Amino acid sequence: MSTLFANSPDGIRVAYDRSGAGPALVLLHGGGGTRQDWHAAGYVDRLRDSYTVVALDLRGHGESGLPTDPAQYTTDKLGEDILAVADACGVEQFTIWGMSYGGKVGRYLAAHSERVTKLVLMGTPMGLGVSGQRRQQALDFCGHWPPILQAQREGSLDLKTLPQHDQDMLQNFDLEVMLGWVRAMLHWPAIEPADFLCPTLWLVGSEDPYAMATYKEYEASLAGSQVQVQFLQGLDHDQVFDQIDQVLPILLAFTQKQSDLRGFARTAGLDSPAAQLMRGPLDSLYAGKE
Repeated sequence: MSTLFANSPDGIRVAYDRSGAGPALVLLHGGGGTRQDWHAAGYVDRLRDSYTVVALDLRGHGESGLPTDPAQYTTDKLGEDILAVADACGVEQFTIWGMSYGGKVGRYLAAHSERVTKLVLMGTPMGLGVSGQRRQQALDFCGHWPPILQAQREGSLDLKTLPQHDQDMLQNFDLEVMLGWVRAMLHWPAIEPADFLCPTLWLVGSEDPYAMATYKEYEASLAGSQVQVQFLQGLDHDQVFDQIDQVLPILLAFTQKQSDLRGFARTAGLDSPAAQLMRGPLDSLYAGKE
């Protein structure tokens, strides 16, 4: 599919592709991924008969601009990128489906712009840009790589001295760019359930410890918000995206029909006490779909 480009207000080019016809649906990939993830998993093929499907590469990823300065990855700038793509497509209002990091980016726009009519968060924790164990992972990442990259620039790096994982990272990722957006995430403010301006589906795999941890943290504040929770029994972080046959019907049901209920949780085989009560109301920063 042909790559199109939109220019964000700060001059960054944002790559995207567009297909289909109908209500606009914007797809945001996970950290370290690209818009091609949505194509490879089969989402675009299944959606374009009913939707105008817009899949974009978030800045710092894929064919979009690749700044290294953390100041280029503020939540405002990332939101402006999405709006620039929507404007280029002639779309005024749209639904966002965001996987992990993409959900983190999308939630800030959904909390500030009424152009987002619905939001789906797939394995995206609530709260700060990075919190808990993942915050420490981000700090470790930001401490680990700069001296290695400096040695590489100086020509003094002996790849054989690095663990295989580090060698793979150097081969497969632009780590200068990744450091930019990881550092920026450490300063992203918290988003809480009451902040969303539109109906929001929070999809949480029972085996995704990070999303589950923030669900427990924010459980009490879901009541009265526009956030609906759907648990997926037995699915981990990546499977919430990969298991399309199980996940897609849930996403479509939410996208196609607005519920009058607010702040409730549904379960897909999850029988925790918290879920029972609610029936009344980077796994690595290095790779994957974070």
